Amino acid sequence: PPTSASTVKLQRLLIKMNLILLKQSEIQGVNSTSSSSQSENQQIVHLTSKDERAKHIANHLNKKSGETVSIGIIGGFKGKAIVHNQNGGGIRLEIQSDTLYAPPDEPEITLLLAVPFPMRIKALWPVISSFSAVTRIVIVKGQLSNPEFNATKNLLPEVYTSLIEKGMMQGGRTRQIKVDVCVSDDDTVSRQLLNKLGLLCTSDDDNNVHDGVARVFLDCGDETATPSPARDVVLEHCRNIATADPPSAIIAVGPERGWTAEEAALFINECGFESATLGNSILRVDTAVVASLGIVSAALDECYRERIQGGGDAKRQKIMSG
Repeated sequence: PPTSASTVKLQRLLIKMNLILLKQSEIQGVNSTSSSSQSENQQIVHLTSKDERAKHIANHLNKKSGETVSIGIIGGFKGKAIVHNQNGGGIRLEIQSDTLYAPPDEPEITLLLAVPFPMRIKALWPVISSFSAVTRIVIVKGQLSNPEFNATKNLLPEVYTSLIEKGMMQGGRTRQIKVDVCVSDDDTVSRQLLNKLGLLCTSDDDNNVHDGVARVFLDCGDETATPSPARDVVLEHCRNIATADPPSAIIAVGPERGWTAEEAALFINECGFESATLGNSILRVDTAVVASLGIVSAALDECYRERIQGGGDAKRQKIMSG
C-alpha cells in the first residue's frame, strides 16, 4: 500500500540528526605529518554512501568538503569534525581533537514501562531516547498487558539499539541508555523484581531519611482521590536532599489497560513510589510517556538549577563569614 504523508513525515522526523553520533569502534587513528613536519595522530571516521549519517550530512546539512559538523562519541565526548566528501558519495570525518569536551552532568530518569502494543514501543524507542535525562529504560509486563506483546521482535537489541541511537542524535546527546527487558514468565511485577533492578526506595522512615529519588507512579485517580501533579511530586522529593548532585527520578507507566489495584498498592505501599497525575485527561500510553518525560525533565532541571545556585550561595556565605 502507498505510504501516507503522515508516515513519511514521521520517518523524516525519526532520522533528523542534531548530532552526528559515532561509535568508538568506528574511529581510526591515522598518522600524518603537519606543515611543521611533526607527526600527528588524526582520528578519522569513514561513512559509506549508504550510511544515514552520510546522507544527512550531504543532503540535509549540505556540508561541503572543509566544512565542520557537530559530532559526539557514544558514551564520551562531543566536538567538531571536518567533512571530506569522497568519490561514490561516502564521507570521511576528521575529528578535531582540540574541540572535544565532556558533556556536563545532568539529571537522570529511569522509565519503567509496561510493554505496550508492538508498533507503539517501536515508535517510542527513538522518542524516549531523545530526552537527554533518560539513562535507563525498563520494560516489564503488567497484569493487564497482552501476553502476545512479550514476544515482539521490537524488544530485541537488534531492533531497538539503532532506534535508540537515532533518538540520541535527535536529542544531541552522547550519554548511553541502559535497557532492561523483563517480560519472561518469571518476570512478574513484584517487590523482588524491582529490588533486583535496583529501583526500590532506600528510605529510613524512622530517621526521616530519603534517598532523594522521585518515584512517580502515574495514576489517573478515582472518584474519591486525585493524586498530586507529577511536577509537584518530583520537586518535593528532590528538594529534600541537601546536595549539589544532579537529581533523579523513576517514572512508572502502565499498559493500555492501566495498572491494577494490586500493582498500585505494590508500587506505592511496598516500593516507595508516589501516585501522581498528568491531569484529568485519559491518555494513550505513548502520549503519557512523552508528557511525563517532558514534565519530569523540566522539574528535574528546575531542581538542579536550584541546587547549583544554592551551592554557590553557600560558598559565598562561607567566604563572607570567614
